[in-house]
Amino acid sequence: MKAVVTGASGAIGGAIARDFAERGFSLALLYGKNEAAALSLAKELAAFGGMIVVKKVDFASDGAEQALRELEKEFGAPDVLVNAAGIDRAGLALDLSEKEWDEVFMVNAKSVFLTSKWAASLMKGGGRIVNVSSIWGSRAAPCEAAYAASKAAVESFTKSFAAEVGSLGITVNAVAPGLIDTKMNDRLSEEEKADFISGLAINRIGSPQDVAAAVRFLASEDASYVTGQILEVSGGLLR
Repeated sequence: MKAVVTGASGAIGGAIARDFAERGFSLALLYGKNEAAALSLAKELAAFGGMIVVKKVDFASDGAEQALRELEKEFGAPDVLVNAAGIDRAGLALDLSEKEWDEVFMVNAKSVFLTSKWAASLMKGGGRIVNVSSIWGSRAAPCEAAYAASKAAVESFTKSFAAEVGSLGITVNAVAPGLIDTKMNDRLSEEEKADFISGLAINRIGSPQDVAAAVRFLASEDASYVTGQILEVSGGLLR
């Protein structure tokens, strides 16, 4: 079995890739900027015995489609695609530049469109596509307008694309993480984290492995009758 994971150099993407490698998958690890982290992960995962391909695909540039065509030659057709690439530009919408807005949408949303149509065209016997959204894709998120809007786009695309490719035996779902222990959330103070946790049914910050476990289910045969769904991994957000 073969899986492609975008954003593999990040905490959530890396955890997802490890989970697949431990189950014997061959992996294509896609990254945008952090080559060192991607290569380090590849070295770690090679110990599990599957083929590991590392590929730079910068979705904020015009070369992404060409890079995916090259990946097809190197890796072949995937059985699973996980879109975990994501960036954030926190701040008031009034202060965001057009360039910052576009960059967030290219990495967070356009990447899902490009990789999904690429993978679906190759999944001749069916397959699984799992996108990583966010709780902010369906909630008001002050100072996160670009990020939240891009994740809302991911969720809408997930549902629409699921309806388009279901007849091909391809399921398309998304996970929507809440507060997860990643570098993206390092900017939050301990007080801010504590306040957020107080509004959860499960009183802790989530781990990247929590997200990976949800992705594992949606990518499995156990979820063969689940498509077009958004699975929230938030610890039970109560407000």
